[in-house]
Amino acid sequence: GQDRVLPVTAKNYRATLRRFPVLALLHHPPRHRDRAAQRHGEMEELVLELAAQVLEDKGVGFGLVDSEKDVAVAKKLGKGD
Repeated sequence: GQDRVLPVTAKNYRATLRRFPVLALLHHPPRHRDRAAQRHGEMEELVLELAAQVLEDKGVGFGLVDSEKDVAVAKKLGKGD
């Protein structure tokens, strides 16, 4: 299927904002080796994927921001240190 939840990085941040009238972002910590944390992250992404599929026709986009890897984006959105 089509991946509707986009990874948001410093490179694609502005283009992603322009692409959708409404953009919901989830700030997530990096996925660790802990099995439970990985499973939790996978479940979050599945729920976002379902929401994105339902709201796609309404112009709502969903994105994931890795709060450790994409510090510049996190700071821009007020989630930095």
